[in-house]
Amino acid sequence: MLARRREYLYLGGLLSSGVSIYLGLLVFVGYMIVDTQDIIEKAHLGDLDYVKHALTLFTDFVAVFVRILIIMVSQAGIPDKAIFNG
Repeated sequence: MLARRREYLYLGGLLSSGVSIYLGLLVFVGYMIVDTQDIIEKAHLGDLDYVKHALTLFTDFVAVFVRILIIMVSQAGIPDKAIFNG
């Protein structure tokens, strides 16, 4: 707000985008831990629905993988056009 040429106008958007990626990664790693404990507890109680448990962990792994992929691409400095156009 105090910059003469408003050169820092979009800095907040970039910072919040980066923070949300890392925060989302932490949240989904937490989901993986909680879901794993939940699956173990359900298995001890007799719920042996392997497909449901596998899909639960698979969705957690996909969410973590996507966020790690976004972080790796942003660290490599590859432009978005190169990723989407092949």
